[in-house]
Amino acid sequence: TPPRLSHPAALAALAAELTLLQARRSVRRFSTDPVPRALIEMALRIAGTAPSGAHRQPWYFVAIADPVKKRAIREAAEREERD
Repeated sequence: TPPRLSHPAALAALAAELTLLQARRSVRRFSTDPVPRALIEMALRIAGTAPSGAHRQPWYFVAIADPVKKRAIREAAEREERD
C-alpha cells in the first residue's frame, strides 16, 4: 500500500489535480485514422475494472466501427442534448 500523505501534502496533491482538471477542454475534432482493435479491447478491459456498487460492474461496452452507425448515434445524442 502507498504511504499516507500528511494533510498538507494531500491538500497540495488535490489542488494540483484540480488545476489540471480545470485546464482540460473537450475537443470535437476527431481523427479518421482507424484504431487497432487490440487497443480498443485493452481500453475496454481497463474500463471494466472501474469500481462500481458491490463491485458488480453492471455496464456493457460496444465498439462500433461502421461510420454510418457512428454518425447516427452521434446525431441522436446531439438531438437528446438539444432537447
